[in-house]
Amino acid sequence: MPRFWGRLTRLNNALERAYKQFKLHVETLDVPVVKANNLIIAKNIYAPMDLPSYNNSAVDGYAVKAEDTYGASPTNPIRLRIKGLLRPGDVPDLYGEVGFGEAIEVYTGAPLPPGANAVVMYEDTYRVNDEIEIIRQVPIYANVNRVGDDVRKGELIIKKGTQINPYHITLLVSLGVKRILVYKPLSIGIIAIGDELVDLESHLRPGKKFTSTDILVEKYLEGLGFIHLHRYGVVPDDLEELTNTLNKAFRESDIMITIGGTSVSEKDLVPDYVDKYGLWIIRGIALRPGRTTSLAIINNKPLFALSGNPVAAWVGLEAFVKPLLYLWLDSKPPLNPYVIAYLKQRVVNQVGYRSFVRVFLEKVDNTFYAIPYMVKGSSIISSLAKSHGYIIIPEDHEGYEKGEQVKVHLLSNNINI
Repeated sequence: MPRFWGRLTRLNNALERAYKQFKLHVETLDVPVVKANNLIIAKNIYAPMDLPSYNNSAVDGYAVKAEDTYGASPTNPIRLRIKGLLRPGDVPDLYGEVGFGEAIEVYTGAPLPPGANAVVMYEDTYRVNDEIEIIRQVPIYANVNRVGDDVRKGELIIKKGTQINPYHITLLVSLGVKRILVYKPLSIGIIAIGDELVDLESHLRPGKKFTSTDILVEKYLEGLGFIHLHRYGVVPDDLEELTNTLNKAFRESDIMITIGGTSVSEKDLVPDYVDKYGLWIIRGIALRPGRTTSLAIINNKPLFALSGNPVAAWVGLEAFVKPLLYLWLDSKPPLNPYVIAYLKQRVVNQVGYRSFVRVFLEKVDNTFYAIPYMVKGSSIISSLAKSHGYIIIPEDHEGYEKGEQVKVHLLSNNINI
């Protein structure tokens, strides 16, 4: 295959082709619910019981028959006899049934005693020894959490492909679910390629630089929450050493990511490896930056080839790698947080490419303004650290004009502007 990839594939076409031509087989695991945070559900989950499973008080007050309160007002209080006090965890019939003319004091979460069908809040009563005067009538089931109000037994509560979060775990534990079926975390290996790269513990000699794009990729993937990483360090521009490292890595990982060595010069050796051992599915995507982003299959395992330039690698991850990983897990990527902002400068695009433009945000009187990061180059490391977010310019757009409203996808949930 020629070293140059020819016509680049549009992003949507690349994702569609990659998903159609290769299906990653992912094993499932039965795990404790409390250990499942960030993992992907492999099977629909249905509620095994009602929630709440018994009628209980939503407030502090008095459990009564609603009919006893009809007509109650500040000028016409209705007096009832107090039979006892129920706390959360008590059995409902501790004091027997609530009859007409009777009430049982209840705390929030206490079971509704038999015979009662409503709860009157403390604020609507006056207590006189062992009696209360009710000054406001209540309808049936007022201030009562009824059986199944939250969740009905048999209800679909979490769909297959959902990424579990703390709120899902809380719901499942509340329903007594102890274990769930999830997809096994994806095993991904990372290799940085380049004679010029050294790790952080090495002495930085002239002509060398610290490898950092692989750290960006590593931390990005860790943030997804369902990845188990294998780190293979830095490999020089030597085909034999690259081949040995990749062959070993493929025996230990489900997916490989190479960083650097994927362009068209003779020192870019990933194409040589793929041409010998595998098959290209996607060779270059119409992304700016990130056009060298590619996907190959080696012995029925995927290899993502990313640029060695940090911004281009990040775009490849965000636009192509992340969506495809979620697709392989029958899922969808979570929506990025965003704000709507007005552009303070015109931004241009090369038609046919999908561009990711880094921006700073300013906030004036609750209105956001986006300032494009104008320093060009996908190797400008500081641009990601300094930017608040990015805008996406579609392939059929020449750009956006100054003053135009744009959606700014935030790079983090913890941005102070």
